[in-house]
Amino acid sequence: MPEISQDYWENFIAIILAFAMLALIIERALYQIFDTKLWLKIEEILDKQTGYEGFDLKPWISSLVSIIVVYRLNLDMIAMIYDSDKSHNISLVITGLFLAGGSTGIYKFFKRAREIRQGVTSSSK
Repeated sequence: MPEISQDYWENFIAIILAFAMLALIIERALYQIFDTKLWLKIEEILDKQTGYEGFDLKPWISSLVSIIVVYRLNLDMIAMIYDSDKSHNISLVITGLFLAGGSTGIYKFFKRAREIRQGVTSSSK
């Protein structure tokens, strides 16, 4: 496995942190809608209409908003990590879905990334 430079890791962490901040901004903005009595009433109506109490539109709306933000700002996290000037539709969608994960998704990502990095560094010794 080729050695990854310290500059690469610093760039990678800077990109991930920037997107983590954007994910938190989107999450907090959507919270202003999802924490209203009107939204709770909408969920109640949807549950009655569908007959299913687990019908949750929040992740779908969050994903859609995040993907729109990514496309409008042309923020391709994967292209940035690999230092590419060219964005691709699939990586823009993946970036949007990463952002839609919000703070919980960010926490899980960093936890898993740390486990992988520790595994790589311990196996190279």
